[in-house]
Amino acid sequence: MTARTTGIALLALFAMTSQAWAKECWALSALKGQMAASALEYRFQADKFSMPMILCFDGERGSVSGDDTPFMKFGDSTLGGWVKNGDLELFEVYQIDRANGKVFFVKSRIGTAALLPGGTDVVSAFVGTAIRLED
Repeated sequence: MTARTTGIALLALFAMTSQAWAKECWALSALKGQMAASALEYRFQADKFSMPMILCFDGERGSVSGDDTPFMKFGDSTLGGWVKNGDLELFEVYQIDRANGKVFFVKSRIGTAALLPGGTDVVSAFVGTAIRLED
């Protein structure tokens, strides 16, 4: 009886653990919003992403196609990433609004010209469509 109970408990624990660490991916498209760049004296203007992306939550981390920023998972629906390279600092956040099928994306980058001559600092915010991909 004890071996059977232990076996059932281990199976239940494995099922819960594999679900908690399962990779969950979302197709992101039609991101539109506003950006303000230092080269434009931080005047906001309309902007958009021209290519769809795939966002994946993977355990305590995550990824976004076309973005090499290392991301950490915060809560169930948020990825946050930070990069520092010399004087350049970049912070990005993606959030999935699961109830409404939307993605929110914000980005702030300073110190760009120190790494890329003529580069511009930027702050931006976007909203787009998020569709969960089946496993």
